[in-house]
Amino acid sequence: MMEHYKKFYEVGSNRYYTITADNEEYIASESFLNVGKKRLFRKQKYLVTGFKLLKFSAPIAQLFNTLNNLEPSKKQRYDADELVIYNHIDNKELKENIKQAYLQVINDATNELLQKQDELLYQGRNELAESYNKYLEDLKHIDPMDGIDLETPEHTGCMLIKTMLREGLEHLYTERVNAFTKNVYLYEQDEFGNLTIYKVITIKNVVKTIDTFIYDKKLVECLLKTIYEEGR
Repeated sequence: MMEHYKKFYEVGSNRYYTITADNEEYIASESFLNVGKKRLFRKQKYLVTGFKLLKFSAPIAQLFNTLNNLEPSKKQRYDADELVIYNHIDNKELKENIKQAYLQVINDATNELLQKQDELLYQGRNELAESYNKYLEDLKHIDPMDGIDLETPEHTGCMLIKTMLREGLEHLYTERVNAFTKNVYLYEQDEFGNLTIYKVITIKNVVKTIDTFIYDKKLVECLLKTIYEEGR
């Protein structure tokens, strides 16, 4: 099954891949341990100790883009290349960029339909061109953020999420899975540009599991480059 995964980064005992499944892009994190003795001309055997998937959604993509574009702070505490201090992400600005990204999807679809409609009118295919009016009208009623909530759950009844927010974690977005289940995405960024994402799965506002994903700035840079190259 690993032939469907494309490795883009490896550090220490962790490997990172991209994979497309169900028309969605995912980031896979694999943790492993080398087992047995390393022998000359023989491939080192390893044992997978953990494997996690994170959906590369529009909010996650915007978060990574923002992290990737962060500038080093004007004041540096350490005289070492590997200890560069970065500015922190402005969560309010980030969420505004996420909203604009979702709206842009509708705008792009509308412009594409209008362009096709103009081409048909130019060809004299007026009846077919008029049929595009229905699609254009339907687009006006589509909510591109259906199932996505960017509002910080400050008034949630879930004490664990309240505590995480109180301790300084930032809310990225909440994804509605069904009437009872939600995925709440929180994150924190340290001064070195390392990002920790928490996927909190709740059922009826009760936390069932928390998945943690840790990415450094170099990893994010490699990921975005890989995604860009695959999309060309």
